[in-house]
Amino acid sequence: MRFPLNLPEPVVKSAVAATVSIVLALAFALAGGLGQWSSAASGLSSASATVVAGASCSSAGPERVRFTQGGGPREALLDACGHAEGEVVDISVGDGEVVHLVSANTGTTFDARPVGVVLMIFAGIAGAGMVELWQRSGRARRGGR
Repeated sequence: MRFPLNLPEPVVKSAVAATVSIVLALAFALAGGLGQWSSAASGLSSASATVVAGASCSSAGPERVRFTQGGGPREALLDACGHAEGEVVDISVGDGEVVHLVSANTGTTFDARPVGVVLMIFAGIAGAGMVELWQRSGRARRGGR
């Protein structure tokens, strides 16, 4: 036995808006806006460095460290504060001119970007419902339905 598909217009509009919201959120995620699901840094090496110029956490200037990499001495900016001159710290060295403390690069155990995609989908669905309610209130004031 077949039942004709006879859905009310608001239900169809909301379903279309929800589907478009889901497709757009997934397309945005796969296009690269949120597509890098891992927050782990790659290409970093660890080294032991000596603080050459320390900076207090209330100052605007960065700290400078000296370390050995690739057989030669190197000096770089340290993305940290509050270290004393001559203090030895463990750093992570990448390709840039700024190095980071190893303890600051341990990574996170929870990456919130997938949650952001899900919340974007729900926001689109909620927006579709809000538009439908707004249109209904306009029709009620004009005397329609």
